[in-house]
Amino acid sequence: MEAFDGQKANRISRVTLPRGSSEIDLASEHSIIEWRSGGHDGGGIAFGLDGMLYISTGDGTSDSDNWVSGQTLDDLLGGVLRIDISETSEDEPYRIPADNPFINLHDARGELYAYGLRNPWRLAVDALTGHVWVGNNGQDLWETVHLVRAGENYGWSVYEGSHPFYQNRRMGPHPLTMPTAEHPHSEARSITGGVVYYGLKWSELRGHYIYGDYGTGKIWSIKHDGEKQLALQEIADTPLAITGFA
Repeated sequence: MEAFDGQKANRISRVTLPRGSSEIDLASEHSIIEWRSGGHDGGGIAFGLDGMLYISTGDGTSDSDNWVSGQTLDDLLGGVLRIDISETSEDEPYRIPADNPFINLHDARGELYAYGLRNPWRLAVDALTGHVWVGNNGQDLWETVHLVRAGENYGWSVYEGSHPFYQNRRMGPHPLTMPTAEHPHSEARSITGGVVYYGLKWSELRGHYIYGDYGTGKIWSIKHDGEKQLALQEIADTPLAITGFA
């Protein structure tokens, strides 16, 4: 595994739950991947319909992308990773899929699937379409939601959502992809990514990505067909500090 010179790091591990037991065997921990931690860590994980493991990572700092990692491709920060853990060993805890978008780009980490995110808080995969969604915490003025696609650049920290931020910083090698949805801080302060709904109770919301906000308690739904947005609406205004959806 990577060394971070004594700094904190995020780690994703595989552990064993013995059959018939309710307690994880901690001695069975098998570390898969790590990335630096100094604040915004992401930390969402989900398997795609393609069998790959998708992981969200933040820019690693607590304010203003101080490591200037949002637009770089030579580390694992500020984006969504895609790795294959179907066959692992101590020497090779994961494999990089051959069709990952940056695998042949010089000095780029092949694990990266998309980049330019500040703190992608919660990641979900649509159980029918395979679409990958994240809610992304903004900084000064804007919160964003992204339908994540291979090779896209969401702009942080040259942009905050679709809006110029640190224009004196260098943009990565790919053009800005606009957020799928964005909310000003007058209605959202800390977006919490959610789930794609396929329940039976609210048929009008089937196939909608449901997400909310920790600061305001509002909940929205968005419908997307992979090419264009079909609907976006606020569906609840609650007193809750929303940290996740089940």
